[in-house]
Amino acid sequence: MFRLIVIAALAGGIALPVLARSPTPAEHGQIEAALRGAGYVTWGSIEIPPTGGRIVVENARRAQDGPARSVLLEPATMRVTEEMPAR
Repeated sequence: MFRLIVIAALAGGIALPVLARSPTPAEHGQIEAALRGAGYVTWGSIEIPPTGGRIVVENARRAQDGPARSVLLEPATMRVTEEMPAR
């Protein structure tokens, strides 16, 4: 069934959503270092978009019991570029 949906979508020119990926071990180390440098002490999932967009970190906290934030990092500089309340 899934194969038929994919074939139909490709034949019809419908774009399928491309899923973000988890970081490689090397990327994970760089991201963790960047988060620690920005003052975060804990975080949840890390996703890297396939299009080269900003890295998404969920449930980042500056204190163990602090508010959870969703954080975006610029991959070229590994700097936090945006922070918003966690979803």
